[in-house]
Amino acid sequence: MSLRTVIYIRKSSKDKDENHQKLSIPRQKHDIEEFLKRHNAIVQPEEHLRIVNPTQDIVKEDASAKIPNNRPEFTKMIERIHKGKYDVLLCTELSRLSRNAMDTGTLVQVLEDKNIRKIMTLDKVFTTIPTDKFTLALFLSVSKFENDQRALNTHSGMAHQKERGVTTHRAPMGYKNVGNKKGQKGVESDGMTWDSIRMLWEMMMTGDFSIADIHEEGEHMHVTYIRNGKRYSPSITAYTYMFRNRYYTGKVVIRNQETGEERWKKGEHPAMVSDEEFEKVQLILQSRGYRHQHVAKAPSIEVILNEILVCGKCMTIVNGTTRPTKMTFEEKTRYTCARCKHRYSSAVSKPCPKCQEPVTSATKTDSHRYYRCGKKQSSLACSHDFYGTGDSTKNVSAGEIETYLDSHLSRLHITEGLFRVLSRQLFTLWLEADEVLKRKEDDIEVRKKELNEERLKLRKKAMTDEDLSTAERQDLDSLLDENKDKDEALDEELAKLRNEEEEKFEKAWQSMNALREAKSVFGSPDLEIEPIRRLVLSMVSNLTISDKKWTINWKKPFDTVAKASIAKKDRPNSGNKSGGGKLNWLPRLDSNQQPWR
Repeated sequence: MSLRTVIYIRKSSKDKDENHQKLSIPRQKHDIEEFLKRHNAIVQPEEHLRIVNPTQDIVKEDASAKIPNNRPEFTKMIERIHKGKYDVLLCTELSRLSRNAMDTGTLVQVLEDKNIRKIMTLDKVFTTIPTDKFTLALFLSVSKFENDQRALNTHSGMAHQKERGVTTHRAPMGYKNVGNKKGQKGVESDGMTWDSIRMLWEMMMTGDFSIADIHEEGEHMHVTYIRNGKRYSPSITAYTYMFRNRYYTGKVVIRNQETGEERWKKGEHPAMVSDEEFEKVQLILQSRGYRHQHVAKAPSIEVILNEILVCGKCMTIVNGTTRPTKMTFEEKTRYTCARCKHRYSSAVSKPCPKCQEPVTSATKTDSHRYYRCGKKQSSLACSHDFYGTGDSTKNVSAGEIETYLDSHLSRLHITEGLFRVLSRQLFTLWLEADEVLKRKEDDIEVRKKELNEERLKLRKKAMTDEDLSTAERQDLDSLLDENKDKDEALDEELAKLRNEEEEKFEKAWQSMNALREAKSVFGSPDLEIEPIRRLVLSMVSNLTISDKKWTINWKKPFDTVAKASIAKKDRPNSGNKSGGGKLNWLPRLDSNQQPWR
Protein backbone atom coordinates (compact mmCIF):
# COMPACT_ATOMS: atom_id res chain seq x y z
CA MET A 1 0.00 0.00 0.00
CA SER A 2 1.45 3.39 -1.02
CA LEU A 3 1.77 6.42 1.27
CA ARG A 4 -0.86 9.13 1.04
CA THR A 5 1.05 12.35 0.47
CA VAL A 6 0.31 16.06 0.79
CA ILE A 7 2.60 18.49 -1.03
CA TYR A 8 3.12 22.02 0.30
CA ILE A 9 4.35 24.70 -2.11
CA ARG A 10 4.78 28.29 -0.92
CA LYS A 11 6.17 31.56 -2.13
CA SER A 12 6.33 34.68 0.02
CA SER A 13 4.41 37.74 -1.17
CA LYS A 14 6.81 39.81 0.97
CA ASP A 15 9.91 38.57 -0.84
CA LYS A 16 11.71 41.50 -2.47
CA ASP A 17 13.13 39.36 -5.27
CA GLU A 18 10.02 39.58 -7.43
CA ASN A 19 11.62 38.04 -10.54
CA HIS A 20 12.64 35.01 -8.50
CA GLN A 21 9.27 34.77 -6.79
CA LYS A 22 7.29 34.80 -10.06
CA LEU A 23 8.99 31.49 -10.95
CA SER A 24 8.89 30.07 -7.40
CA ILE A 25 5.60 28.13 -7.60
CA PRO A 26 6.24 26.49 -11.03
CA ARG A 27 9.88 25.79 -10.07
CA GLN A 28 8.93 24.06 -6.80
CA LYS A 29 6.24 22.04 -8.54
CA HIS A 30 8.67 20.93 -11.25
CA ASP A 31 11.34 19.94 -8.69
CA ILE A 32 8.80 17.90 -6.68
CA GLU A 33 7.52 16.11 -9.81
CA GLU A 34 11.09 15.12 -10.70
CA PHE A 35 11.70 13.99 -7.12
CA LEU A 36 8.55 11.81 -7.11
CA LYS A 37 9.66 10.07 -10.32
CA ARG A 38 13.10 9.30 -8.90
CA HIS A 39 11.82 8.27 -5.46
CA ASN A 40 9.03 5.99 -6.63
CA ALA A 41 11.37 4.33 -9.12
CA ILE A 42 13.80 3.09 -6.45
CA VAL A 43 11.57 2.20 -3.46
CA GLN A 44 9.17 -0.65 -2.79
CA PRO A 45 5.52 -0.13 -3.93
CA GLU A 46 4.35 0.21 -0.33
CA GLU A 47 6.73 3.19 0.04
CA HIS A 48 5.51 5.01 -3.06
CA LEU A 49 4.35 8.57 -2.48
CA ARG A 50 0.79 8.80 -3.83
CA ILE A 51 -1.30 11.90 -4.57
CA VAL A 52 -4.96 10.91 -4.18
CA ASN A 53 -6.66 14.24 -4.91
CA PRO A 54 -4.40 16.78 -6.72
CA THR A 55 -6.85 19.63 -6.07
CA GLN A 56 -6.68 19.12 -2.29
CA ASP A 57 -3.37 17.31 -1.79
CA ILE A 58 -1.19 19.85 -3.63
CA VAL A 59 -1.35 22.93 -1.43
CA LYS A 60 -0.15 26.19 -2.97
CA GLU A 61 0.18 29.38 -0.96
CA ASP A 62 1.29 32.97 -1.52
CA ALA A 63 2.07 34.21 2.00
CA SER A 64 4.91 34.85 4.41
CA ALA A 65 5.79 32.17 6.96
CA LYS A 66 7.37 34.67 9.37
CA ILE A 67 4.07 35.48 11.14
CA PRO A 68 2.01 32.78 12.95
CA ASN A 69 -1.56 32.16 11.74
CA ASN A 70 -0.82 34.08 8.55
CA ARG A 71 -1.30 31.13 6.13
CA PRO A 72 -4.87 29.91 5.71
CA GLU A 73 -3.94 27.04 3.35
CA PHE A 74 -1.24 25.82 5.75
CA THR A 75 -3.78 25.85 8.61
CA LYS A 76 -6.28 23.81 6.57
CA MET A 77 -3.54 21.31 5.67
CA ILE A 78 -2.58 20.86 9.36
CA GLU A 79 -6.25 20.27 10.23
CA ARG A 80 -6.41 17.46 7.65
CA ILE A 81 -3.14 16.01 9.03
CA HIS A 82 -4.64 16.00 12.55
CA LYS A 83 -7.53 13.93 11.14
CA GLY A 84 -5.03 11.32 9.91
CA LYS A 85 -5.65 11.84 6.19
CA TYR A 86 -1.96 11.73 5.19
CA ASP A 87 1.12 9.64 5.80
CA VAL A 88 3.71 12.05 4.37
CA LEU A 89 4.15 15.82 4.17
CA LEU A 90 6.46 16.76 1.29
CA CYS A 91 8.03 20.12 0.40
CA THR A 92 11.15 21.33 -1.40
CA GLU A 93 12.89 22.68 1.74
CA LEU A 94 12.05 23.25 5.39
CA SER A 95 11.98 27.05 5.06
CA ARG A 96 8.86 26.61 2.93
CA LEU A 97 7.09 25.05 5.94
CA SER A 98 7.98 27.39 8.79
CA ARG A 99 9.88 30.54 9.75
CA ASN A 100 8.29 31.09 13.17
CA ALA A 101 8.40 29.24 16.51
CA MET A 102 4.65 28.52 16.70
CA ASP A 103 4.43 26.70 13.36
CA THR A 104 7.68 24.90 14.15
CA GLY A 105 6.10 23.53 17.32
CA THR A 106 2.99 22.48 15.37
CA LEU A 107 5.04 20.48 12.85
CA VAL A 108 7.06 18.71 15.56
CA GLN A 109 3.84 17.95 17.46
CA VAL A 110 2.13 16.21 14.50
CA LEU A 111 5.10 13.82 14.44
CA GLU A 112 4.99 13.50 18.23
CA ASP A 113 1.28 12.57 18.10
CA LYS A 114 1.89 10.29 15.11
CA ASN A 115 -0.72 12.16 13.06
CA ILE A 116 1.71 11.72 10.19
CA ARG A 117 4.53 9.25 9.56
CA LYS A 118 7.06 11.41 7.75
CA ILE A 119 7.94 14.98 6.89
CA MET A 120 10.12 14.99 3.79
CA THR A 121 12.11 17.48 1.75
CA LEU A 122 13.99 16.79 -1.48
CA ASP A 123 17.07 15.72 0.51
CA LYS A 124 15.91 14.94 4.09
CA VAL A 125 13.45 12.64 5.86
CA PHE A 126 12.10 13.15 9.40
CA THR A 127 10.14 10.34 11.06
CA THR A 128 8.50 9.91 14.47
CA ILE A 129 11.66 8.65 16.22
CA PRO A 130 13.05 11.04 18.89
CA THR A 131 16.26 11.82 16.98
CA ASP A 132 14.35 12.90 13.86
CA LYS A 133 11.94 15.06 15.86
CA PHE A 134 14.85 16.77 17.60
CA THR A 135 16.64 17.27 14.28
CA LEU A 136 13.51 18.68 12.64
CA ALA A 137 13.02 21.17 15.50
CA LEU A 138 16.70 22.11 15.29
CA PHE A 139 16.67 22.65 11.53
CA LEU A 140 13.44 24.70 11.66
CA SER A 141 14.90 26.79 14.50
CA VAL A 142 18.02 27.38 12.43
CA SER A 143 15.78 28.54 9.58
CA LYS A 144 14.12 31.05 11.93
CA PHE A 145 17.51 32.10 13.30
CA GLU A 146 18.79 32.75 9.78
CA ASN A 147 15.67 34.76 9.00
CA ASP A 148 16.03 36.84 12.19
CA GLN A 149 19.74 37.32 11.57
CA ARG A 150 19.04 38.42 8.01
CA ALA A 151 16.54 41.00 9.28
CA LEU A 152 19.10 42.21 11.85
CA ASN A 153 21.81 42.45 9.21
CA THR A 154 19.43 44.30 6.90
CA HIS A 155 18.57 46.80 9.65
CA SER A 156 22.25 47.23 10.50
CA GLY A 157 23.13 47.73 6.84
CA MET A 158 20.37 50.31 6.37
CA ALA A 159 21.50 52.16 9.52
CA HIS A 160 25.04 52.23 8.16
CA GLN A 161 23.76 53.54 4.82
CA LYS A 162 21.81 56.31 6.56
CA GLU A 163 24.90 57.31 8.52
CA ARG A 164 26.57 57.81 5.14
CA GLY A 165 23.64 59.96 4.05
CA VAL A 166 22.11 57.40 1.68
CA THR A 167 18.32 57.38 1.16
CA THR A 168 16.96 53.91 1.99
CA HIS A 169 13.30 54.57 1.19
CA ARG A 170 11.25 55.64 -1.82
CA ALA A 171 12.21 59.13 -2.92
CA PRO A 172 9.52 61.79 -2.29
CA MET A 173 8.12 63.90 -5.12
CA GLY A 174 10.72 66.10 -6.74
CA TYR A 175 13.26 63.29 -6.43
CA LYS A 176 13.69 59.87 -8.00
CA ASN A 177 15.48 56.66 -7.05
CA VAL A 178 18.31 55.65 -9.39
CA GLY A 179 20.41 52.51 -9.68
CA ASN A 180 19.20 48.94 -9.31
CA LYS A 181 22.30 47.20 -7.96
CA LYS A 182 23.49 46.95 -4.38
CA GLY A 183 25.96 49.69 -3.59
CA GLN A 184 24.92 51.71 -6.64
CA LYS A 185 21.49 52.92 -5.53
CA GLY A 186 20.85 56.57 -4.79
CA VAL A 187 18.51 59.53 -5.19
CA GLU A 188 18.73 62.44 -7.57
CA SER A 189 16.49 65.32 -8.59
CA ASP A 190 13.55 64.48 -10.83
CA GLY A 191 14.11 66.62 -13.89
CA MET A 192 10.43 66.51 -14.86
CA THR A 193 9.16 68.06 -11.62
CA TRP A 194 12.11 69.63 -9.75
CA ASP A 195 11.62 73.23 -10.96
CA SER A 196 7.82 73.06 -10.58
CA ILE A 197 7.98 71.80 -7.00
CA ARG A 198 10.59 74.42 -6.13
CA MET A 199 8.10 77.04 -7.41
CA LEU A 200 5.43 75.56 -5.12
CA TRP A 201 7.80 75.91 -2.15
CA GLU A 202 8.34 79.55 -3.10
CA MET A 203 4.56 80.07 -3.26
CA MET A 204 4.24 78.62 0.24
CA MET A 205 7.01 80.89 1.53
CA THR A 206 5.07 84.00 0.52
CA GLY A 207 2.32 83.13 2.98
CA ASP A 208 -0.26 84.21 0.38
CA PHE A 209 -1.43 80.72 -0.63
CA SER A 210 -3.22 77.91 1.13
CA ILE A 211 -2.21 74.29 0.61
CA ALA A 212 -5.39 73.87 -1.46
CA ASP A 213 -4.18 76.72 -3.72
CA ILE A 214 -0.80 75.02 -4.08
CA HIS A 215 -2.42 71.66 -4.83
CA GLU A 216 -4.50 73.30 -7.56
CA GLU A 217 -1.41 75.01 -9.00
CA GLY A 218 0.46 71.69 -8.87
CA GLU A 219 -2.27 70.05 -10.94
CA HIS A 220 -2.10 72.95 -13.39
CA MET A 221 1.69 72.40 -13.74
CA HIS A 222 1.15 68.61 -14.05
CA VAL A 223 3.30 67.82 -11.02
CA THR A 224 3.70 64.06 -10.48
CA TYR A 225 5.68 61.65 -8.33
CA ILE A 226 7.09 58.20 -9.09
CA ARG A 227 5.86 54.97 -7.48
CA ASN A 228 6.72 51.51 -8.78
CA GLY A 229 7.95 53.03 -12.02
CA LYS A 230 4.68 54.86 -12.71
CA ARG A 231 3.76 58.53 -12.27
CA TYR A 232 0.87 59.71 -10.12
CA SER A 233 -0.64 63.09 -9.23
CA PRO A 234 -0.09 64.01 -5.56
CA SER A 235 -3.01 64.61 -3.20
CA ILE A 236 -3.43 67.61 -0.87
CA THR A 237 -2.16 65.41 1.97
CA ALA A 238 1.01 64.73 -0.01
CA TYR A 239 1.70 68.49 -0.20
CA THR A 240 1.02 68.88 3.53
CA TYR A 241 3.54 66.12 4.23
CA MET A 242 6.04 67.61 1.78
CA PHE A 243 6.06 71.01 3.47
CA ARG A 244 6.95 69.50 6.85
CA ASN A 245 9.49 66.97 5.52
CA ARG A 246 13.03 68.09 6.38
CA TYR A 247 14.33 65.72 3.67
CA TYR A 248 13.94 68.63 1.24
CA THR A 249 16.78 70.46 3.04
CA GLY A 250 19.19 67.74 1.86
CA LYS A 251 19.08 65.66 5.07
CA VAL A 252 18.07 62.10 5.95
CA VAL A 253 16.47 61.05 9.24
CA ILE A 254 18.10 58.54 11.58
CA ARG A 255 15.82 57.09 14.26
CA ASN A 256 16.89 55.43 17.49
CA GLN A 257 14.85 52.21 17.64
CA GLU A 258 14.98 52.07 21.45
CA THR A 259 14.16 55.67 22.37
CA GLY A 260 12.32 56.74 19.22
CA GLU A 261 14.45 59.90 19.01
CA GLU A 262 15.21 61.37 15.59
CA ARG A 263 18.21 63.22 14.28
CA TRP A 264 18.84 64.56 10.81
CA LYS A 265 22.12 64.09 8.96
CA LYS A 266 23.34 65.60 5.70
CA GLY A 267 22.36 63.29 2.86
CA GLU A 268 23.79 62.55 -0.55
CA HIS A 269 20.70 63.91 -2.34
CA PRO A 270 20.50 67.58 -3.43
CA ALA A 271 18.66 70.09 -1.22
CA MET A 272 15.61 71.81 -2.69
CA VAL A 273 15.27 74.45 0.06
CA SER A 274 17.64 75.96 2.59
CA ASP A 275 17.28 75.49 6.35
CA GLU A 276 16.08 79.10 6.67
CA GLU A 277 13.42 78.62 3.98
CA PHE A 278 12.25 75.39 5.62
CA GLU A 279 11.98 77.11 9.01
CA LYS A 280 9.91 79.89 7.43
CA VAL A 281 7.46 77.39 5.98
CA GLN A 282 7.16 75.67 9.38
CA LEU A 283 6.19 79.00 10.94
CA ILE A 284 3.51 79.47 8.28
CA LEU A 285 2.17 75.93 8.89
CA GLN A 286 2.24 76.62 12.61
CA SER A 287 0.26 79.84 12.27
CA ARG A 288 -2.42 78.00 10.27
CA GLY A 289 -2.81 75.16 12.75
CA TYR A 290 -1.11 72.48 10.64
CA ARG A 291 1.34 69.92 11.93
CA HIS A 292 4.89 71.11 11.47
CA GLN A 293 8.48 70.31 12.31
CA HIS A 294 9.91 71.79 15.49
CA VAL A 295 11.30 75.24 14.76
CA ALA A 296 14.72 76.06 16.13
CA LYS A 297 13.70 79.37 17.67
CA ALA A 298 10.60 81.45 18.22
CA PRO A 299 9.82 83.85 15.38
CA SER A 300 10.37 87.55 15.86
CA ILE A 301 7.31 89.76 16.10
CA GLU A 302 8.27 91.31 12.74
CA VAL A 303 8.02 87.86 11.11
CA ILE A 304 4.56 87.36 12.62
CA LEU A 305 3.21 90.77 11.65
CA ASN A 306 4.57 90.48 8.11
CA GLU A 307 1.95 87.78 7.56
CA ILE A 308 -1.06 89.94 8.44
CA LEU A 309 -0.22 93.62 7.74
CA VAL A 310 -1.65 94.93 4.47
CA CYS A 311 -1.92 98.35 2.87
CA GLY A 312 -5.44 99.77 2.73
CA LYS A 313 -4.89 101.58 -0.60
CA CYS A 314 -2.63 99.43 -2.81
CA MET A 315 -3.66 96.21 -4.51
CA THR A 316 -1.35 93.58 -5.97
CA ILE A 317 -2.14 90.79 -8.44
CA VAL A 318 -0.98 87.42 -7.05
CA ASN A 319 -1.47 84.35 -9.27
CA GLY A 320 -4.26 86.09 -11.15
CA THR A 321 -6.03 87.20 -7.94
CA THR A 322 -6.13 90.83 -6.80
CA ARG A 323 -5.20 91.14 -3.14
CA PRO A 324 -4.20 93.96 -0.78
CA THR A 325 -0.46 94.70 -0.92
CA LYS A 326 1.49 93.33 2.03
CA MET A 327 3.46 95.67 4.27
CA THR A 328 7.23 95.23 4.52
CA PHE A 329 9.24 95.60 7.74
CA GLU A 330 12.43 97.68 7.72
CA GLU A 331 14.81 98.81 10.41
CA LYS A 332 17.19 101.74 10.10
CA THR A 333 19.41 103.61 12.48
CA ARG A 334 19.34 107.42 12.68
CA TYR A 335 22.79 108.91 13.31
CA THR A 336 23.58 112.38 14.72
CA CYS A 337 27.06 113.42 13.61
CA ALA A 338 29.34 114.23 16.58
CA ARG A 339 31.07 117.07 14.62
CA CYS A 340 28.40 118.91 12.59
CA LYS A 341 25.28 117.54 14.29
CA HIS A 342 23.86 116.50 10.91
CA ARG A 343 21.17 113.81 11.21
CA TYR A 344 20.95 111.01 8.68
CA SER A 345 19.47 107.50 8.52
CA SER A 346 21.13 104.35 7.24
CA ALA A 347 20.65 100.61 7.47
CA VAL A 348 24.43 100.18 7.93
CA SER A 349 27.06 102.18 9.74
CA LYS A 350 28.57 104.81 7.42
CA PRO A 351 30.31 108.26 7.74
CA CYS A 352 28.34 111.47 7.86
CA PRO A 353 27.39 112.37 4.25
CA LYS A 354 27.93 116.09 5.01
CA CYS A 355 31.35 116.21 6.71
CA GLN A 356 32.53 112.59 6.31
CA GLU A 357 33.02 112.20 10.06
CA PRO A 358 33.14 108.43 10.80
CA VAL A 359 30.75 106.85 13.27
CA THR A 360 32.34 106.63 16.73
CA SER A 361 31.21 106.09 20.30
CA ALA A 362 30.47 109.83 20.43
CA THR A 363 27.96 109.55 17.57
CA LYS A 364 24.40 109.59 18.86
CA THR A 365 22.26 106.77 17.41
CA ASP A 366 18.54 106.07 17.46
CA SER A 367 16.99 102.92 15.99
CA HIS A 368 13.82 103.19 13.88
CA ARG A 369 11.58 100.17 13.27
CA TYR A 370 8.82 100.75 10.75
CA TYR A 371 6.63 99.20 8.08
CA ARG A 372 6.09 100.49 4.59
CA CYS A 373 3.84 99.47 1.72
CA GLY A 374 5.40 96.50 -0.08
CA LYS A 375 4.59 98.00 -3.48
CA LYS A 376 7.58 99.77 -4.95
CA GLN A 377 7.04 103.50 -5.22
CA SER A 378 6.54 104.92 -8.71
CA SER A 379 4.69 107.70 -10.44
CA LEU A 380 1.71 105.35 -10.73
CA ALA A 381 1.74 104.28 -7.07
CA CYS A 382 -0.82 105.83 -4.75
CA SER A 383 0.24 108.17 -1.99
CA HIS A 384 0.16 106.78 1.52
CA ASP A 385 -1.14 108.76 4.45
CA PHE A 386 -1.10 106.05 7.08
CA TYR A 387 -1.78 108.44 9.97
CA GLY A 388 -4.60 110.34 8.22
CA THR A 389 -2.88 113.71 8.81
CA GLY A 390 -3.23 114.96 5.24
CA ASP A 391 0.50 114.55 4.59
CA SER A 392 1.88 111.76 2.44
CA THR A 393 3.48 109.44 5.01
CA LYS A 394 4.89 106.30 3.46
CA ASN A 395 6.18 104.69 6.66
CA VAL A 396 4.37 103.73 9.86
CA SER A 397 6.10 103.06 13.18
CA ALA A 398 6.33 99.38 14.15
CA GLY A 399 5.88 100.35 17.79
CA GLU A 400 2.62 102.13 17.07
CA ILE A 401 1.26 99.13 15.18
CA GLU A 402 2.13 96.86 18.09
CA THR A 403 0.49 99.29 20.55
CA TYR A 404 -2.65 99.45 18.40
CA LEU A 405 -2.89 95.67 18.13
CA ASP A 406 -2.24 95.22 21.82
CA SER A 407 -4.93 97.71 22.77
CA HIS A 408 -7.47 95.67 20.81
CA LEU A 409 -6.26 92.13 21.48
CA SER A 410 -5.89 92.74 25.20
CA ARG A 411 -9.66 93.35 25.32
CA LEU A 412 -10.27 89.80 24.15
CA HIS A 413 -11.37 87.45 26.87
CA ILE A 414 -13.55 84.37 27.03
CA THR A 415 -15.04 83.83 30.48
CA GLU A 416 -15.03 80.38 32.05
CA GLY A 417 -18.78 80.09 31.46
CA LEU A 418 -18.48 80.96 27.77
CA PHE A 419 -15.48 78.67 27.40
CA ARG A 420 -17.50 75.74 28.76
CA VAL A 421 -20.37 76.49 26.38
CA LEU A 422 -18.05 76.82 23.38
CA SER A 423 -16.22 73.64 24.40
CA ARG A 424 -19.47 71.69 24.51
CA GLN A 425 -20.51 73.04 21.11
CA LEU A 426 -17.10 72.27 19.66
CA PHE A 427 -17.19 68.74 21.10
CA THR A 428 -20.70 68.17 19.70
CA LEU A 429 -19.59 69.31 16.27
CA TRP A 430 -16.54 67.08 16.53
CA LEU A 431 -18.76 64.08 17.35
CA GLU A 432 -20.93 64.85 14.31
CA ALA A 433 -17.84 65.18 12.11
CA ASP A 434 -16.46 61.95 13.59
CA GLU A 435 -19.65 60.08 12.69
CA VAL A 436 -19.38 61.34 9.11
CA LEU A 437 -15.72 60.30 9.06
CA LYS A 438 -16.56 56.81 10.33
CA ARG A 439 -19.15 56.35 7.59
CA LYS A 440 -16.56 57.37 4.99
CA GLU A 441 -13.99 55.04 6.59
CA ASP A 442 -16.47 52.13 6.50
CA ASP A 443 -17.17 52.79 2.83
CA ILE A 444 -13.44 52.79 2.05
CA GLU A 445 -12.90 49.58 4.05
CA VAL A 446 -15.68 47.86 2.05
CA ARG A 447 -14.00 48.92 -1.20
CA LYS A 448 -10.62 47.71 0.12
CA LYS A 449 -12.15 44.34 1.02
CA GLU A 450 -13.59 43.98 -2.47
CA LEU A 451 -10.18 44.78 -3.96
CA ASN A 452 -8.52 42.22 -1.67
CA GLU A 453 -10.97 39.49 -2.72
CA GLU A 454 -10.39 40.36 -6.37
CA ARG A 455 -6.61 40.26 -5.79
CA LEU A 456 -6.79 36.80 -4.16
CA LYS A 457 -8.79 35.43 -7.10
CA LEU A 458 -6.27 36.81 -9.60
CA ARG A 459 -3.33 35.33 -7.67
CA LYS A 460 -5.05 31.97 -7.34
CA LYS A 461 -5.71 31.90 -11.08
CA ALA A 462 -2.07 32.79 -11.78
CA MET A 463 -0.84 29.97 -9.52
CA THR A 464 -3.27 27.19 -10.49
CA ASP A 465 -3.94 27.76 -14.20
CA GLU A 466 -0.89 26.34 -15.96
CA ASP A 467 -2.43 26.69 -19.45
CA LEU A 468 -2.26 30.47 -19.48
CA SER A 469 -0.37 31.98 -22.41
CA THR A 470 2.36 34.58 -21.97
CA ALA A 471 -0.03 37.35 -23.05
CA GLU A 472 -2.69 36.16 -20.58
CA ARG A 473 -0.15 36.13 -17.75
CA GLN A 474 0.92 39.67 -18.67
CA ASP A 475 -2.73 40.72 -18.55
CA LEU A 476 -3.04 39.14 -15.09
CA ASP A 477 0.06 40.99 -13.91
CA SER A 478 -1.39 44.25 -15.23
CA LEU A 479 -4.68 43.63 -13.42
CA LEU A 480 -2.79 42.89 -10.19
CA ASP A 481 -0.78 46.11 -10.56
CA GLU A 482 -3.98 48.07 -11.21
CA ASN A 483 -5.61 46.47 -8.18
CA LYS A 484 -2.60 47.38 -6.00
CA ASP A 485 -2.66 50.99 -7.24
CA LYS A 486 -6.37 51.29 -6.37
CA ASP A 487 -5.73 49.86 -2.91
CA GLU A 488 -2.90 52.33 -2.25
CA ALA A 489 -5.07 55.19 -3.53
CA LEU A 490 -7.76 54.19 -1.00
CA ASP A 491 -5.13 54.16 1.76
CA GLU A 492 -4.10 57.69 0.75
CA GLU A 493 -7.74 58.83 0.70
CA LEU A 494 -8.28 57.37 4.18
CA ALA A 495 -5.13 59.02 5.56
CA LYS A 496 -6.14 62.34 4.02
CA LEU A 497 -9.62 62.23 5.62
CA ARG A 498 -8.22 61.41 9.07
CA ASN A 499 -5.46 64.01 8.80
CA GLU A 500 -7.82 66.79 7.70
CA GLU A 501 -10.35 66.19 10.49
CA GLU A 502 -7.64 65.93 13.13
CA GLU A 503 -5.97 69.17 12.03
CA LYS A 504 -9.29 71.05 11.81
CA PHE A 505 -10.27 70.11 15.34
CA GLU A 506 -6.78 70.69 16.76
CA LYS A 507 -6.60 74.18 15.24
CA ALA A 508 -10.07 75.11 16.53
CA TRP A 509 -9.26 73.88 20.03
CA GLN A 510 -5.91 75.70 20.18
CA SER A 511 -7.48 78.91 18.93
CA MET A 512 -10.28 78.71 21.49
CA ASN A 513 -7.73 78.36 24.28
CA ALA A 514 -5.72 81.26 22.88
CA LEU A 515 -8.78 83.52 22.85
CA ARG A 516 -9.55 82.45 26.39
CA GLU A 517 -6.07 83.36 27.64
CA ALA A 518 -5.47 86.49 25.55
CA LYS A 519 -4.68 89.40 27.88
CA SER A 520 -1.67 91.36 26.64
CA VAL A 521 0.12 89.74 23.72
CA PHE A 522 2.66 92.53 23.22
CA GLY A 523 2.79 94.19 26.62
CA SER A 524 5.36 91.96 28.33
CA PRO A 525 8.81 91.67 26.74
CA ASP A 526 9.31 88.40 28.61
CA LEU A 527 6.16 86.80 27.19
CA GLU A 528 6.90 83.79 25.01
CA ILE A 529 5.61 84.24 21.47
CA GLU A 530 4.23 80.72 21.60
CA PRO A 531 1.57 79.70 22.14
CA ILE A 532 -0.68 82.68 22.92
CA ARG A 533 0.68 85.47 20.73
CA ARG A 534 0.99 83.41 17.55
CA LEU A 535 -2.30 81.60 18.03
CA VAL A 536 -4.20 84.83 18.62
CA LEU A 537 -2.61 86.45 15.60
CA SER A 538 -3.30 83.33 13.51
CA MET A 539 -7.00 84.18 13.88
CA VAL A 540 -6.40 87.61 12.36
CA SER A 541 -6.96 87.60 8.63
CA ASN A 542 -5.18 90.93 8.26
CA LEU A 543 -4.65 94.36 9.79
CA THR A 544 -5.47 96.96 7.15
CA ILE A 545 -3.43 100.16 7.41
CA SER A 546 -5.34 102.90 5.57
CA ASP A 547 -5.62 106.70 5.47
CA LYS A 548 -8.62 107.04 7.74
CA LYS A 549 -8.34 104.14 10.16
CA TRP A 550 -6.64 100.90 10.93
CA THR A 551 -8.91 97.84 10.89
CA ILE A 552 -8.46 94.33 12.31
CA ASN A 553 -10.18 91.73 10.15
CA TRP A 554 -10.75 88.38 11.85
CA LYS A 555 -10.96 84.99 10.23
CA LYS A 556 -14.33 83.26 10.39
CA PRO A 557 -15.88 82.13 12.67
CA PHE A 558 -13.55 83.78 15.19
CA ASP A 559 -14.65 87.21 13.96
CA THR A 560 -18.03 86.68 15.66
CA VAL A 561 -16.49 85.42 18.90
CA ALA A 562 -13.80 88.13 18.98
CA LYS A 563 -16.19 91.01 18.24
CA ALA A 564 -18.68 89.75 20.79
CA SER A 565 -15.93 89.37 23.39
CA ILE A 566 -14.67 92.93 22.81
CA ALA A 567 -18.23 94.30 22.85
CA LYS A 568 -18.92 92.58 26.16
CA LYS A 569 -15.66 93.93 27.59
CA ASP A 570 -16.52 97.48 26.47
CA ARG A 571 -20.05 97.49 27.95
CA PRO A 572 -20.31 99.48 31.19
CA ASN A 573 -20.45 97.34 34.34
CA SER A 574 -19.96 94.21 32.26
CA GLY A 575 -17.70 92.77 34.92
CA ASN A 576 -15.50 89.77 34.39
CA LYS A 577 -17.47 86.88 35.80
CA SER A 578 -16.06 83.44 35.43
CA GLY A 579 -19.40 81.78 34.84
CA GLY A 580 -23.14 81.87 35.33
CA GLY A 581 -25.55 84.37 33.88
CA LYS A 582 -27.07 84.37 30.41
CA LEU A 583 -24.77 84.49 27.42
CA ASN A 584 -27.28 86.07 25.05
CA TRP A 585 -24.55 87.46 22.83
CA LEU A 586 -23.03 84.03 22.28
CA PRO A 587 -22.77 83.25 18.53
CA ARG A 588 -24.39 80.04 17.44
CA LEU A 589 -21.87 77.65 15.91
CA ASP A 590 -24.16 75.50 13.82
CA SER A 591 -23.23 72.94 11.17
CA ASN A 592 -22.80 75.70 8.60
CA GLN A 593 -20.35 77.58 10.81
CA GLN A 594 -18.01 74.93 12.16
CA PRO A 595 -14.99 76.34 14.02
CA TRP A 596 -12.64 74.32 11.86
CA ARG A 597 -14.04 75.37 8.50
